[in-house]
Order: sequence, then C-alpha cells, then structure tokens
Amino acid sequence: MTQIFGIIVVYNKNVCDSVTYQCIKKQGRIKMIVCDNSTKDYGNRDIVVSDGYQYVDMHGNQGLSKAYNKALDVIHTLNPSMKGYVMLFDDDTDIPEDYFKQMYRALERPSAHIYLPIVKDEIGVLSPSMMKKYYCHRAIGGDVWKIRQNELCGINSGMVIYLGIFRKYRYNEALFLDYVDHNFIRDMRRRHCKIQIVDTCLYQSFSSNIYDEQKELARLKIFEKDIRAFYRKGFVSKAFFHYTMIRRKMKLALKYKKPGILFR
Repeated sequence: MTQIFGIIVVYNKNVCDSVTYQCIKKQGRIKMIVCDNSTKDYGNRDIVVSDGYQYVDMHGNQGLSKAYNKALDVIHTLNPSMKGYVMLFDDDTDIPEDYFKQMYRALERPSAHIYLPIVKDEIGVLSPSMMKKYYCHRAIGGDVWKIRQNELCGINSGMVIYLGIFRKYRYNEALFLDYVDHNFIRDMRRRHCKIQIVDTCLYQSFSSNIYDEQKELARLKIFEKDIRAFYRKGFVSKAFFHYTMIRRKMKLALKYKKPGILFR
C-alpha cells in the first residue's frame, strides 16, 4: 500500500481544538507530522506523541516554508527512499470524508506529481487558480477545469505531492507565508511536473476576507516581504511586485476609507 504522510502546521492553539487534526486522526492510514509554530506552549507535544504522531517544535512562528522543510526532513528520516505522497493541511479546515476517498482513489493509479482539491471561500472558488508568467488570479468564472496545465496553480490546503520531488528539493525559506504555494508550483512547472485537479471540495475562511484593519495591515507587511521575494528576478517581475502591492493597498484604502494606506 502506498505510504501517505500528512503535514499540519499549527499556530497558537491546542491540537485538540484543531478541526483538521481531528479529521485526520480518523484516517488511520496517514502518518502525521505536526509542526507547531505557536508562540507559547499549548501542551501539543504530549498530545501528538500520545496519539502516535511526530511532533516538531518550531520554537515560535517560523512561517510555512521552514515548517514544511522541517517536516520533510522528518519524513526523510522515517522514509529514506521518499516513496509515497504527502498531504498538506492548515489547522482550521474541516476535511470531509469525500476528500480522503477521492485522493486515495487518485493515488491508487497515480497519473500526476501534484494533486489539487477544489477549495472554496466566502467569495467563490479560490483554488485551483491561474498563474501566468507574472500574475496569479482565480479561475475565470470559477471554472477550474478550463485552466491549462501550464497555467494551473493552487494553494497548499489539501495539496497532495509525490514525495520523490523532495529528494532534491525544499521550500524557499525566503517566503514566510504568502506565495509559498505559488512559488512551489512555479518551480514544479519548470521541472515539467504534472498537476491534476481532483473533484472534491474543501471550504476555508481566509484572513483577506475579514474586516479588521489592524490585522489586515499586519498581514500587508508579511505579504509585501513575501511577494518581494517571489518577484525578485528580472525588471518586469520587479515591476509586477509594485503593481501587486499598489492593488493590495488600494483595496485596503477603499475598504477602510483611509487613503493613507497607499503610502505605507
């Protein structure tokens, strides 16, 4: 039977309060690694170890890329051949049984390196998305099935990846939170890895859809640092960094009716 690992990144909560953790516990097939980015002790180590899973203390919030890389190192120790697959999860998404059913079915006769579920948020279909040379955006009309292979992208939540990819690859740690997934997909497309959409759906709430000025301004700082790293190469790419930042700031300025946000 194909080995399947799962990575959950927990942030400032007890894993017993993580709906994702509880969903995966019901799946006896998945070997789980919990990376704890919490800024204080929630007692997660004892819970995770007693449940028979691997616990990684990140000693504070180190971001997604470093957490993923630490988890992949643990997987490599447990599975030196890096055969099988890894599922990526956050800590607050309810994972329906259909997700596991459809992913297991896809992995029985693998035909791709990366598998993406459909993820919806308060606005509509968030992932899979389109990523052309310089720009990422939602699928036109929400129809993900029309996205061409060389433009297909998606978010981390629920992504399933062939472990062989990570024999010689790790996530870019210059990216803290945003565009970690887009950067990974961009790298994989350059390696001619095949991406497949799986017809199962997850629902997720995102911070970009909240109404909290201070939280959104704090997220803006993280976003700016991350996309600067994402768009770091080439004149056109760097110009797109400025374009993307202006768009994000304009949305916040209009949302909170504060023009001064444009000059932050």
